[in-house]
Amino acid sequence: MNKTRLLFRGISEIVGTTEMGLLILADQSNKRQIAIICDKSMEHAFSMRMGNTAICSKMLPEILCRLNPEMNGEHYEVIFLSIVEGEYQSVLLNKETLEMTKVRASDGVLLSHIAHLDIYMEERLFLKQSVPLEKGQSKMALPINALSKQMLEQALEKAIANEDYELASSLRDELQKRQDAEK
Repeated sequence: MNKTRLLFRGISEIVGTTEMGLLILADQSNKRQIAIICDKSMEHAFSMRMGNTAICSKMLPEILCRLNPEMNGEHYEVIFLSIVEGEYQSVLLNKETLEMTKVRASDGVLLSHIAHLDIYMEERLFLKQSVPLEKGQSKMALPINALSKQMLEQALEKAIANEDYELASSLRDELQKRQDAEK
């Protein structure tokens, strides 16, 4: 499997909602980036760690990493393999045993930040999901397939209210595609 190494670049807000945020990851060349949707508690967890808050050393992820000294980049990595119904499918890979443990995407990014693990995304997935990284840009487009069903429904309502029927049609099609896949 060809994969692209990603680096955590920061946290961003989603305009129009206070319940969710975005974890921004970029390739090593800083030419393309992706956004992982996270909840408010995960956004807070990252903010604390980026601020080097002393209390973090007493938090569960840090304690578990200290208890398992092999939880480091020499032994583990996080890999994003696919996206299903708006959710990245990711695993924690033990490099020695090749054992893969499913992990929520935002938790994988947090663990990689704490334990200094490398993050990778399957190369074709990265090329499909990523957008060009432009310096000084304050907005970032999200692929429709990276949105949850709830976010799609909210975006559809907003598109209809704003009479953006082309966007509404695309959102409706994605919702329909997911409903058909559930059958």
